[in-house]
Amino acid sequence: MTGDGPPLTPVDAARTLWQIGQDISAATADLIQQRRQYPGLVRARRMAFARAFLAAEGAQDYRRQVAEQAAAEARMAEETCEQSIEALKDRLRELRDRSEIGRSINSNLKEELRTLGGQP
Repeated sequence: MTGDGPPLTPVDAARTLWQIGQDISAATADLIQQRRQYPGLVRARRMAFARAFLAAEGAQDYRRQVAEQAAAEARMAEETCEQSIEALKDRLRELRDRSEIGRSINSNLKEELRTLGGQP
């Protein structure tokens, strides 16, 4: 399951499941970090927009365009963080799916050993 094919023994399956658990922990920590960072990025974008809007002179539409341009970099940072959060959520779903598959394989391996008269 982790590159060279499916585990052939319950020990292989346990190692694979352990590694998936480690990967889930790492992805969860990354997700928490990104979620903590996100509100600050939203605030930075809003503040950049507001400062530029209030400092600009002219018609409201013009001031809005100036503010959008001034906040573009902050918006990109916010959107990048949003995409990172979504990618981490996708990664966690994929890891949980792999974990379920690993559990099924492990169960099948143990049953096969029992059928053959071996010890699981």
